[in-house]
Amino acid sequence: MKKGVYVKKHTKKAIAPIVITALLIGYFVFYMWIGWSAKYEAPLLVKMLLIGVPIGLIGLIIYLLFERIREIKGGEEDD
Repeated sequence: MKKGVYVKKHTKKAIAPIVITALLIGYFVFYMWIGWSAKYEAPLLVKMLLIGVPIGLIGLIIYLLFERIREIKGGEEDD
């Protein structure tokens, strides 16, 4: 099998996880923005939750993206 075909095959499989990750990160950044720019004086705990939880989830999603790309490169099929 040609090297270019091999790389292209794995790149195609990695596009969907990358797109989904980008959409989820945008979703969580939106909620962080809501927590940061609230016009009313929210309690500190609420602001911490609206900013801290999405940051943790973004980190988790990025970690899972790297794991999925590693699975794709290793030849594992979808679960």
